[in-house]
Amino acid sequence: MRYGMFMQPSHPPHREIADGIEQDLRIIEWCDQLGFSEVWVGEHLTAPWEPYPACDLILAQAIPRTERITLCAGAYVVPFYHPAALALRIAQLDHMAKGRFICGIAAGSIATDFALLGIDAMAGQQRDMMRDAIEIMLRLWDDPQHEWTYEGKHWTVANPPPFLAFHSHMQPYQRPHPPIAIAGLSPRSDSIRYAGEQGFIPLSLTFNASYLRDHWNVMEEGAASTGRGCDRQDWRVIRDVFVAETDAEAKEWVRSSHWAGMWLEQNLPLLKAFDWLQFVKHDPAVADEDVDIDYLIDNLWLVGSPATVADMILETHQVLGGFGTLVVNKYDYGETPEAYRRSLELLANDVMPTVNSQVRP
Repeated sequence: MRYGMFMQPSHPPHREIADGIEQDLRIIEWCDQLGFSEVWVGEHLTAPWEPYPACDLILAQAIPRTERITLCAGAYVVPFYHPAALALRIAQLDHMAKGRFICGIAAGSIATDFALLGIDAMAGQQRDMMRDAIEIMLRLWDDPQHEWTYEGKHWTVANPPPFLAFHSHMQPYQRPHPPIAIAGLSPRSDSIRYAGEQGFIPLSLTFNASYLRDHWNVMEEGAASTGRGCDRQDWRVIRDVFVAETDAEAKEWVRSSHWAGMWLEQNLPLLKAFDWLQFVKHDPAVADEDVDIDYLIDNLWLVGSPATVADMILETHQVLGGFGTLVVNKYDYGETPEAYRRSLELLANDVMPTVNSQVRP
């Protein structure tokens, strides 16, 4: 099993923008040094706890500060962009990274982002836009120099014929294009189903095991609908993980961290508003008011000593039927960077060797 990191990126609203980005870049450097296979960086427009609107600006700065780790858009929210311009932006970044890049794409999930851009999320406009955008980007990467027109539901793109010295020309470094991943959030995610239909990488956000099993079920259904196969080794599963020398130390760090603050101020109220608390419960009979930070530490998150966390990862792997990459959710480390780096070290040097000595494909 490989291990990577997912950055929303998460920071408390009082964190200075430049300071937060520097923290993210420092953690990416640590991950590179510790053998993490990849790091995913997200973007949002109207989320003060996930404050950055352009994931590739962070990835571009990470390129010269790292050597081996694959840098991943996690993900471009395609309704934020015109797809032709986005295709060329992605191709440029792929060249800058010399292929050390995965292109994650998402339809988006934040209601205020959609409201800002006038997108009708209730009608599923964002998902239609994602499908249109991918078709346009694939066409432009494959055939930039010939004249063609794509008429979609939300965009019509006319690739022009050459005029004097001017014509479309940019293609990605990786051919025919960088690996594409689709991030999914909702139960039985249509985005994950689409990943199966297209043969893309599925990236599942963190909820309980029964929720995640449904993601792989729809991945297989989507693949079967187009005569494709799909490989669990490609499946990225995002989990909240923190490791310390003892269970008590790990739990206390999480309990007092910005991680807990983000869940109290943003995530738990959001889950309650959408009636999604069921997806973090180990038992549907648990009362909503009992789902607090201590409940999540004990029943959802992977928090504890190296032995405890290794057991939790192995249990998750077994319950889900297997997956290829554990992707660790990153949170702002506050005033304790040493404890956060130590967690990453214990994961890389103690937890994952234990897991990989026991895990079976």
